[in-house]
Amino acid sequence: MKTKRKNLHAGCWAALAALGALLLPMAGLAEVAIPDPVDTLRAELEGLRAEYEQKLADLEARLKRLEAGVETVPEESSSELGALRQAARAAAGTTVAQHDPAAPTVGRERNLNRLNPEISATGILLASSSNDQEEFNLQSTELDIQSALDPFSRTRWVIGIGEEGVEIEEGYVTYSSLPGGLELMAGKFKQRFGALNQQHLHALPQTDYPLVYQTIFGDEGLAQTGLSLTWLLARPWASANEITLELTNSENEEAFSGEDFDDLSALFKLKNFWETGPATYFEWGFSGVLGTTVWDGDSSVLGTDLTFHWQPPSRAKYRELTWRSEFLLSRRDDRLGIEREAWGGYTYIEGLLRRNLYVGLRYDRAEDPLAPEAVQWGIVPYVTWWQSEYVRLRGEYGYLENDSTGDSDSRFTLQLAWAAGPHKHETY
Repeated sequence: MKTKRKNLHAGCWAALAALGALLLPMAGLAEVAIPDPVDTLRAELEGLRAEYEQKLADLEARLKRLEAGVETVPEESSSELGALRQAARAAAGTTVAQHDPAAPTVGRERNLNRLNPEISATGILLASSSNDQEEFNLQSTELDIQSALDPFSRTRWVIGIGEEGVEIEEGYVTYSSLPGGLELMAGKFKQRFGALNQQHLHALPQTDYPLVYQTIFGDEGLAQTGLSLTWLLARPWASANEITLELTNSENEEAFSGEDFDDLSALFKLKNFWETGPATYFEWGFSGVLGTTVWDGDSSVLGTDLTFHWQPPSRAKYRELTWRSEFLLSRRDDRLGIEREAWGGYTYIEGLLRRNLYVGLRYDRAEDPLAPEAVQWGIVPYVTWWQSEYVRLRGEYGYLENDSTGDSDSRFTLQLAWAAGPHKHETY
């Protein structure tokens, strides 16, 4: 309070002095001189600069004398300078003592974290209500482990943990530095069939795989053990083109089965990407996989998918639209050796209404691979809210009808999905 009063008094006296300086000459009195604070500050700065320049000149002169040998550094100062240098080397992770070979050294322990794998964990909780049951269900829990093995290869392990026990859903090594744009993957992996098969449950746009995927490949899609070779082409006809060839064991319980190299499954996929503008792109793919059934019959699945995506750069957080459709044709020999053809597909459209809030609608249709006359169709509207990039809440209504039996089922589902770690809800 006293300081404020002093400042106020000083301001008043300065104002009175200035007024007097203006009035006194008019009365013929001697002019009162008021010192300018800007000139005072400028003078102080000039003094500091002169002092700094003098010290700098002295140091440069001493450095020249040291280089010429005219002056030497005292032993005390030399040892102190050496200690400082050793401390600096220790902080940088280099050898501390260079004069004593027997002295201990300091390594790069801080870089050991780079050798540790990146670990992520995901979980999905469902609360569902249908015609015959209401329950909570832990739909999926996964442990995702990824790491660079060396400059040429990486590894990934996805371990599923559930009521039935622990299962290795994926475990493979990827060589991505091969010449000619080639990438080799070896191990067990979700195969690159269609648009959604590679995605795990927590990354899907709806709470489960489309009906045609479940009918042909099972609830968890197509995942087998073997080799996968992907070739990124040099833009022959689209913005990006990719060819994938896979050779795997026939271990899918629904579509394929085999015990040795005579019963391997072969997969081919062509993927094309067109960027048609700053806000839109198209993606078209063709997939085919063939193998044998458990009763040594032939089994093959062909599929094609088309995706349209719109997201204006200036409104990317508030406006987005995705329309995806996929159709599959299954050809499978039954136990009598008769070939059965069945087809199915899905289409869904999803839009971003406001930040973090999506709404969508999916339509499904699928024929039974061994009984094509058994047809199921369904419609799935849903709403998804992203609490953050780690946590997602989804509300979904599903209506499913069997045309051959006339049975129908309605289900309302709430899904809570969460992820911890660097690899969250990946869609690739």
